[in-house]
This record gives sequence, C-alpha cells and structure tokens, in this order.
Amino acid sequence: MVLVTLIPALLVLVAGQPPALAPIVCTPSSVSLPGTPARASASPIEDAIVAAKPGQSILLDAGDYSALELGFQRQARLAGGSIGGQAGLPVIVEGRGQVRIRGQRGDAIAIHQDVRTAHILFRGLEIHPGTRAGVMFFRQPASRRHVGFHFEDCHILGQYSHLDDAGQRSKWGVWGHQLDDFRFIGMQMPARIQDIALEHAFYLQNPVGEMRIENVHGRRLGRTFLQVTARKRDGPLGVGDVIVRNCRVEDVGIARRDGFKGGSAFTITGRLTGTVFFEQNVFRAGFDPALRKLKRPGQPYGTGAFVAWMEPEAEGVQTKLLVLRDNDFRFAEHCGDRPVVSIGGCRDVRIVGTNHFASGGAQPALSLDPVDELGQLAARANGTVFVAPLTTIEGPISLRGQTPSEAQLRQLHGHP
Repeated sequence: MVLVTLIPALLVLVAGQPPALAPIVCTPSSVSLPGTPARASASPIEDAIVAAKPGQSILLDAGDYSALELGFQRQARLAGGSIGGQAGLPVIVEGRGQVRIRGQRGDAIAIHQDVRTAHILFRGLEIHPGTRAGVMFFRQPASRRHVGFHFEDCHILGQYSHLDDAGQRSKWGVWGHQLDDFRFIGMQMPARIQDIALEHAFYLQNPVGEMRIENVHGRRLGRTFLQVTARKRDGPLGVGDVIVRNCRVEDVGIARRDGFKGGSAFTITGRLTGTVFFEQNVFRAGFDPALRKLKRPGQPYGTGAFVAWMEPEAEGVQTKLLVLRDNDFRFAEHCGDRPVVSIGGCRDVRIVGTNHFASGGAQPALSLDPVDELGQLAARANGTVFVAPLTTIEGPISLRGQTPSEAQLRQLHGHP
C-alpha cells in the first residue's frame, strides 16, 4: 500500500508538474477562494486574479462584471510581488455562460506593469469598452513588457451606432504597447470586435515579441482594424513576428470626426524587424447599402484595405519582411478613395498564393512604391518584391505612380 501511494507522487515530481489547483469561483458580486466561503467584492475578477497562483483557473458565473485593473502599485502587497502565471502555467479566466465585463469611464480591462503581471489567459468573455478601450495595455519604459496575454473566444463589443451617431463613444478595442506573446484568437468561433466609435480595433505599438490575431471578425470601426507602429519616440524597434490570419473585416474608417476617412483596414508603419504575415484574410467595403451613406457629399464611401509605409521618424528602418498569402480584399463598385493594397518601405515583399485585390473604381488595386502629390516616393523604396502569377488583380496596377510595363510585370512575377 505504501508503494502504491508514493508512486503517483514520484511521477508528479519527476514530470515537474505541480498538483492541480482547485479553481477560484466568481459571481458578479463575490469571489470564493478554494476552501473558503464566498465574500462580497466590488471587483471580483480583479481580486481573483491578484490572488491566483500560476496554473490556477478562475471560473466566472454568468452576469455583468465591473471593469478591472491589474499591475498597479496598490496591488503589490496583496499580490506578493507579481500577478498572473508563468510560461506554460497561465492563470486562466474563463466564463461560464454569458459573462460581460462592462467598462464605464476609461477601460473595461486595464493592465500596467508597476507590479509584474504576465501570462493570463482570458477565455469566453464579452468585453464592453468604456470611454477609452476594451483592453488597455499601458505604455511601459524600455525595461518592461506585457508578456503572455492571450484572449480566446473573447468578443469586444462597442455600444455605439455609427448610423445613428448614438451610444458609448469608445476609442479602441485593444490598445497595446510593448506586447510579447500576445494572442487574440477565435478558437471555437470567430471572435468579434465591432461598433468602435472613434478609432482602431487593435492599435499595437512597439511589439517586443510575437503577436497573433486569428479568426477575428471586425466590423463597423471608426478607424482601422489593425494598426501596428514602432515609432522611435514611443519605444524600441518592433521585434517579433506579426501574424494576422483568417480574419474577416468589413466597413472601417467610418468615424464622423475623421470625415469617414479613418485609414486603411490593415496599416503597417515601419521599424518592424520581424516577419509581418497576413494569410487568408477577407476585407469588404461598400456591400452594406445602409452604411454607404456614411460619407461626405461628392466623395466615395470607404478608404483602402491594406497599407504598408514608413513614417518620417522611421529613420530608414524598413519593415523587414512582408508576406501576403491567399487574402481577398474587395470594394463594391464606386467605393474606395485610395489603393486597395499599397506597399512601400519594406525590405522584402512577397505576395504569394492566390490573393485577390479588387478595386471599386479608378483607384489602383495594387500600388507598389506609391508616390505623393509631387511624384516623390511616399516611403523608402521597397527592396525585393515578388507578386505570384496567380494573384488576381481587378483594377489598375501602379508602380511608382505609373502603369508598369510588361517587362516590369514579368520582373515582379519573378521572370526577369
């Protein structure tokens, strides 16, 4: 009998896995730690995460929860110096039924690093942005980063109607600075980010590790679906791959204060030293008749689908490698006011597989090395560019502001 009871314990020790921890259970007004009765809480999710150990689960009963903040100095004593899990052992925050985190003023979820906070997996949550963001990762000094924040099957649902100009005027879905191992993924279903009033679904600055956005449906956004920047004044060069896969995006850039011209759906602005990889994404603009009235008189509805360029402060640091594979970007007839896809400021561009770029009118379907009103390059010239012969382009092609010759097209296809 002694041997029988000791062997499982030995196996656990050899495998290096800690024993399973009983979950923490929350309701919208209480938190219950293992072995203790439930106690009232004004912010049960926040209290549970601060108390959780690496690998521990937090189960949320259905209902409406208050906004939460993590990583702020006031939590140092309660957290014992750190909040969250560790690599391979995240704290898991999981909804049981319909769980809504409601932001009011500010953010629904706000994360800082005054107290180290890392490796937290949010699963199955509905996040309602406050007046600022659904999820806010605060700006950090160079010595700090936000590590290991994953969102699975989470939805960020703004409460604003662009048609009626009414409701909560949220600014961002996710605003993030110096993210490392960030994931926002639809696992069992597409994750949704929609009805953001003023700006971007994802505004991600100066990444310091890999970022993945997969199987997300974004629609009715004030500005872009995704904008990735790495400005020198904001922090270090962008490090790590940016992977955007299997996302469907519709009707962006429709904020009134921008004159309904809030940028291209996917925007990359240079100083990114990893691979920027877009695969099997779909973009549509102008196919919803109700939304097409969101424009100024005499202007077309919509903007562009994809733009890569370099801001002046990029100081010549090009995006290292841009890959577009099997994407489908289309504008309805007479929609769009700029190229569907515009690419400049990249060292290596590979448009591979079976991409489909369709213009709604005279605007280029593909513009390489775009120029400004004076005919000057808008960004540093691209280096190597390859456009697969199977690419479908409906509309004009522009190369440095001109229609490319047959020889130039053959060179783009890899046939000098």
